[in-house]
Amino acid sequence: MQLIKIIIPSLLLGACVFGTSKNAKFFAPSVLSTQVVSATYASPVGIDRVQLPKYIDRPQMVTHRKDSAQINISEFNRWVEAPTVLTTRVLTENLSVLLPAAQIRTNTSKGEQFDKIVSVEVIEMNAILGDKAELVAWYTIKNSSKQVLIQQKFTDTVQLGKTYDDLAQGYGQLLDKLSREIAENLIKK
Repeated sequence: MQLIKIIIPSLLLGACVFGTSKNAKFFAPSVLSTQVVSATYASPVGIDRVQLPKYIDRPQMVTHRKDSAQINISEFNRWVEAPTVLTTRVLTENLSVLLPAAQIRTNTSKGEQFDKIVSVEVIEMNAILGDKAELVAWYTIKNSSKQVLIQQKFTDTVQLGKTYDDLAQGYGQLLDKLSREIAENLIKK
C-alpha cells in the first residue's frame, strides 16, 4: 500500500512535468467591409443570432470537403469565441460599416423596436485548407410586423491558403460578401 502511495503521485507529477502538449491557437474572422453601401439609410435594424449547424458550432475549427464524408476537427486551432456569437458579431459590425447611418444592433432584447430584422441560417460552411471555403446560407429580412420582405439564398466561395489563419480570413471574406448582399437588400425594401 505504501508503494502505491508513492508510485501514483510520482507518475502524475512526472506526467505534469515531462509531458508536453501543443499550445492552442485562437482565430477570428476579420470585419472587412470598408466601402459604404448607403450613407443615408438610417433605419434601426436588428440582427438575430446567426444559426449554424451543430457540427460547426464548436470552439475547434472544422474543415470539411463537400464531396467527402470526412470532417476534420482541429483540436489546437480554435475560434476565439463561440462561432454563433462570433459570426453574429462580425455580421453586425460589417452591416454597421456598410450602412453607417443605420442603427445596427443584435436583436437580444425582445422589447427593442426595429424597423427591420435580419436572420441568417447557415446551411454549410465547408473548407479545405489549400483549396477553398464555401458559405451557403439563407437570410430573411422582416419588417417590424414580422412580415417577410425578402428571403434569399446566399452561396459563395473563396480561395484558401494552407493555414488556419487563411481559413479565418476566408470566412471573414465570405461574411463580408454576405453582409454586402444583405445591406443592398435592406435599402431596397
